[in-house]
Amino acid sequence: MEDPAKQQVVPEDWDDFVQFINTHRGEIAEGAYDLRIERDWASDLTDSDLLLLVKHCPSSRLTIATATKSMEVLQMLAGDPSSDVREAVADNLRTPAETLDALSRDSISAVRMAVAGNPRTPPNCFEELARDSVNYVRWAIANNEKTSPAILKSLTKDLDPHVSVQAKSNPSTPKVGILARLLRRQ
Repeated sequence: MEDPAKQQVVPEDWDDFVQFINTHRGEIAEGAYDLRIERDWASDLTDSDLLLLVKHCPSSRLTIATATKSMEVLQMLAGDPSSDVREAVADNLRTPAETLDALSRDSISAVRMAVAGNPRTPPNCFEELARDSVNYVRWAIANNEKTSPAILKSLTKDLDPHVSVQAKSNPSTPKVGILARLLRRQ
């Protein structure tokens, strides 16, 4: 939600953006401006500029969460009040494992699903996420090639057909050989 007390600023290009930050850094820090940025600009900013925007420009947080490479910024954004921002942090491939671990217990299922699909998610999170009450969180675990074969095997028996089919199609799922299938029929 936009703060009516803050002036909304949308720079035209990178040069305009850099000039605005350099000219108005103090006023941004005082909360006078809410600066909106482009995704590709976020990856080129220093950590100090990113932190300035994260703290004082709510309109930039989602873009920064999606594009930043800064672990410090990602850790800060993991606690953002917006679930969209936390989901973007969980989707970011540079998010540290300990941050993903914390986000795996988020109250919003879309955030947990993003954690379940991130290849950097620590293995200790997979078991809990595989038992999530929301089917698409379990589906994301079934889709993640980093999920352990034991968890994938259990997901092949999931009551939700989307989850079980996805677990069966994961290349890391142990395959039952033809001899084992024949012996089970007898």
